[in-house]
Amino acid sequence: MTGHPLEKWTDYREFCSAQTQWEEFTGRLFPENYSKTFPWLAAWWESYLDQGEATVYLQRDSQGRIAAAAPFFSRWEHFGGLPVRLLHLVGHGIGTDDLLVGPDADRFLPALVGSLCEESWHVARFHRVRNAGQLAQLLEAVRAVGCRYTLQESLDYLVELPGDYQQYLGSRSRKFRRNLNQAENRLNRLGNVEFLVLDPYRDAERVIDAGLRIARGSWQYRQGLSHFNERQRGTLYESLSARGRGAGGEDFNLLLVDGNPVAYLLGCRRQRTYYAVDTAFHEDFRSVSAGRILFNKIVERLILQGEVDLLDFEGAGEYKDDYANATLTIQSVLVYRPSAYGRLVRCFKESALFPRLKALGQGFAKGSRPRPTPKEQPEP
Repeated sequence: MTGHPLEKWTDYREFCSAQTQWEEFTGRLFPENYSKTFPWLAAWWESYLDQGEATVYLQRDSQGRIAAAAPFFSRWEHFGGLPVRLLHLVGHGIGTDDLLVGPDADRFLPALVGSLCEESWHVARFHRVRNAGQLAQLLEAVRAVGCRYTLQESLDYLVELPGDYQQYLGSRSRKFRRNLNQAENRLNRLGNVEFLVLDPYRDAERVIDAGLRIARGSWQYRQGLSHFNERQRGTLYESLSARGRGAGGEDFNLLLVDGNPVAYLLGCRRQRTYYAVDTAFHEDFRSVSAGRILFNKIVERLILQGEVDLLDFEGAGEYKDDYANATLTIQSVLVYRPSAYGRLVRCFKESALFPRLKALGQGFAKGSRPRPTPKEQPEP
């Protein structure tokens, strides 16, 4: 038994026509999940749909309301040097879980995995699975259809915000405070430093211009991971701003030196948590720790405003572990199709060669040391 049958949307227009249903679903069951709101998903697809294929699987309850959903995107990517058709959930890594499975869903995950096996892909990636019960169901369903998988464990870095900024600084190490003070002094010697918080709707043109200027000098841009690029420019941000405050709580934090933008962070407040959605700094300002200074100014601002209790930096990254005073363990799953090429990709992924090639590619793209690699556990 696979529970209630799944619906499958393959046309972006189907998703747009169901905006009211989708907003009722996410607002009722997942109000904190920024990356699965209608404005974010619609903006993402408008920006990247020409690079791959979008598919939404959903299941309804007995009242006809959406009870569970999984918006996927598939495209060709290089997987440690091998070309693969990669299937992943849209909006991964931001907010809470990737899987939108409500309490009234009926064996949604087994039905989803069975449906995915009818699609064309080599590797499927489930990025953030925090619910232990859902993780167990997912892995059981994957094994049942003959797929192999790799389980990855990583840390999400959080800042539990106290009521006073000096209290927060006092909770950090002496080395942290010294490094922060030295970084601020180095940056101040370069010119007049400004920290601005812009409205991505009212100040859309300024946000897009500043973001593009910073992104062009970032390691994300060189590695093809920036939402700002020559092909898309600021399409994602333009789409978000055009849709108004459908998601709510967004702001654009900007660090400037003599009027020149050097680092940014798009954040979003959902309930009492502030999420780091998109961030970058210009590599010309790496030596003066522009990213470190921007993060600290955001922490200070949030504490002074007193509207949130938690800052979620969304995964590992430079400086984030220095600021964090709490962590959250995140599980992600890589599923390999049970085909000859799928087996080849899995063997290559689990070999000693894969992390070396991945680190080499990141090093060339960033011109610096690569980001930390999550701990991986092959399927038992």
